[in-house]
Amino acid sequence: MRNRKKPEPPEEEGSPAWMNTYGDMVTLLLTFFVLLFSFSTIDAQKWEEIVSSLSGTPFVAIQALDPGDVKSSVETLDETSWDQPEPTPDQSMTVNGMNVEEIEERFDELFEKIKTHIEQNGLQNMLNVEMQENAILMRMNESALFDSGSDVIKPDAKEILPAICEMILEYDILISRIRIEGHTDTVPIQNSKFKDNWELSQARAYSVLQYLLTVEMDPVKMWPVGLGEYHPVDVNTTEPGKARNRRVDFVIESILKK
Repeated sequence: MRNRKKPEPPEEEGSPAWMNTYGDMVTLLLTFFVLLFSFSTIDAQKWEEIVSSLSGTPFVAIQALDPGDVKSSVETLDETSWDQPEPTPDQSMTVNGMNVEEIEERFDELFEKIKTHIEQNGLQNMLNVEMQENAILMRMNESALFDSGSDVIKPDAKEILPAICEMILEYDILISRIRIEGHTDTVPIQNSKFKDNWELSQARAYSVLQYLLTVEMDPVKMWPVGLGEYHPVDVNTTEPGKARNRRVDFVIESILKK
């Protein structure tokens, strides 16, 4: 009979057994040196030299923050950043050669001139004016400008507008733009020229624009827009309310308005 070979022992899976002992030893050594390091006193200069040599960059020491200083800084930030009012226009700023105060004074002057003209000529039933933030709102009733359902400016209106335009032109340097806003009530339009109130309001704003251009108003500053029935100033359930909503607004914006 042939000699049978003894079966070889199975190979061990994973790392050799001696690696476990080696790993435990390294871990103990690391723990030992960490313990020694914790009891030692570090020479600051030598530590800087070591860090610099390892990183290749100069070592910069950072001083620890005092908790009291941190609290003080946070309080200062709160006082200076969050509780302050909104910034106001810089009074030293100049626009078109005028400072803010001068622009505001002259813009108020334009408002007073328009208001006085309306009162002296008894136009309160057709035209009124009010001051807003860096803007003058001049509101003209539909009856003063147009017949019902029409976008053709009445001859009488052409006698009212020139004097107002002359005042505006006198202060043109203070004005950034003039919005011409056409408005209507909620009663549906009933003619073949306009399909709805929105189209009527746009046509009226455009008609006013065309007239203003004939009296040399700057076309660059004109912004005609039709707003239809969607920005009422009164109710649409009464006849007086509807009459107030049918209007053309002139919003004269100052060069200070953002």
